[in-house]
Amino acid sequence: MRRIQPFLWVASAVAVAYTAWVFTGRLFEHKTLEHRTQQKTLANNPQFDRTYGGSEVRILEFYARDGVLAPGKSTLLCYGVLNATEVRIEPAVDGVRPALNRCVDVAPQKTTSYTLTAAGANGANVSRAVTIVVR
Repeated sequence: MRRIQPFLWVASAVAVAYTAWVFTGRLFEHKTLEHRTQQKTLANNPQFDRTYGGSEVRILEFYARDGVLAPGKSTLLCYGVLNATEVRIEPAVDGVRPALNRCVDVAPQKTTSYTLTAAGANGANVSRAVTIVVR
């Protein structure tokens, strides 16, 4: 009987390892399928497209941190664009590029209206303006 015990220990360990391996594989397979299903659902969901713009170029936000400045002071001009291939701000501001959320420093000498224009891959343009008052 003593000779059979080591065999039972080995057999039990192999059975436990195999069961864990099968269970873990099925668990990861389930998570992978669930993730693929979520991706497919988001990609073909009209609500997702309405909320996040589909493939159309959109300006998500465009604002100045401070709407009123004292002469010689600076503020941040912040913007966010979706599906844009090119972005520009007039009058020209350095450091502007397509981004979901980005801020650039501006120091207008007088009351200035800034216009953000975003261009999409299909050639469509959208614009939005913000004014910073200097007093």
